[in-house]
Amino acid sequence: MELNDWVRAARKHGKLTQEQLGEAVGRTKANVGHWEKGLHSPSFEMVQRIADVTGYPAPNSTTAPEANADEAPKLRQARAIPVVGSVKAGDDGYLEELQYPVGHGEGFVMYWAQDPGAYALRVKGDSMHPRYRAGEFVVITPNIEAQPGRDVVVALNNGKKLLKLLNWSRDGEVQLLSINNGYTPMTIDMVDIDKIHRVAGSVPPDAFEPY
Repeated sequence: MELNDWVRAARKHGKLTQEQLGEAVGRTKANVGHWEKGLHSPSFEMVQRIADVTGYPAPNSTTAPEANADEAPKLRQARAIPVVGSVKAGDDGYLEELQYPVGHGEGFVMYWAQDPGAYALRVKGDSMHPRYRAGEFVVITPNIEAQPGRDVVVALNNGKKLLKLLNWSRDGEVQLLSINNGYTPMTIDMVDIDKIHRVAGSVPPDAFEPY
C-alpha cells in the first residue's frame, strides 16, 4: 500500500475528518490533504503518531526520513483529557447532558489540547450523526475563545445547552447554525448566554481509557 493510501485508510479507520486528524497530530487539514494526495509524505515519526491516534497499524515498510529530508517539527504530545459526562441532542434541538459528580468521571481520552481545563463528553444517540457518531467523544476547550466557523457548546442562562456551529458574533448577538439537522439559524443576545465553550475536535471510541 502506498503511503498516501495508508494515511487515508488510517484516517477513515479512526472515523476522523482531515481537519480532526490534523488537530490530533499537530498539523493542519491542508497537511493531511497533501499526504493523502501524495503531494508530500509524512515523516517516520508522523506516521507513528497517525497510527497511535487512529489505532491503524503503521506500514511495515515505513523507514526513517532520508538525511536530505526536512526534519519535522517536534510534535506536541497528547495528554489525558477527562471524560466528565455524556451528551446527546434532544428533539427540541437542545442538548440532553449527563454530568458526573466531580472526581467521578468514567475515564479519559488521549488528545492534544493546549487548554489545561479541557474536558471530554461521550456522544450518545444518532441525532448528531454524521458530524459526531454515537460512542465518539467531543473534546471541549473552555479557556480558548471560539472563533466563527467552529463548533461550540453554548450554555444559556435558563439552564439549556446547545451544540452548534458559531456563525458570527457582533453587536451583542451571536448566530448559531445547526450542524446535523434542519433547524433554522438561531440569533441569541449575549446577555442570555452564560458561556460558550469551543469544541476542539472529536476522537473515536477506542481512544477511551477507563480509570
